[in-house]
Amino acid sequence: MFKIDNVVVKIPSFNDKAGHAAAHFIFVFLWFVVFYYKFSFKYNKALGFAALFSLGYGILIELLQGCITISRQSDFNDVLANALGMVFAVLLLLSIKKRVLKNNNSLLF
Repeated sequence: MFKIDNVVVKIPSFNDKAGHAAAHFIFVFLWFVVFYYKFSFKYNKALGFAALFSLGYGILIELLQGCITISRQSDFNDVLANALGMVFAVLLLLSIKKRVLKNNNSLLF
């Protein structure tokens, strides 16, 4: 058996926030694909719904962490990191739309 004493298992705060931002970046991107291709929403509507889902989900999870769990606590900075990932995804998808429509008037993405 191994005896573990005085081991710090805390992940640095920056890595945690970067993980939150990356997760919500991917979350927005995947939900956008679902809304745009599966449900045939218009581009901006699909993007808006994906962004709202990401923001709502991020807030809900943080609230539930603070209310339901014992070992975890909610953190407003996590919500900000989630929102930052969402904003980056929205900006990237808007940039892609602008470039594709500018170049050949069709959305191949």
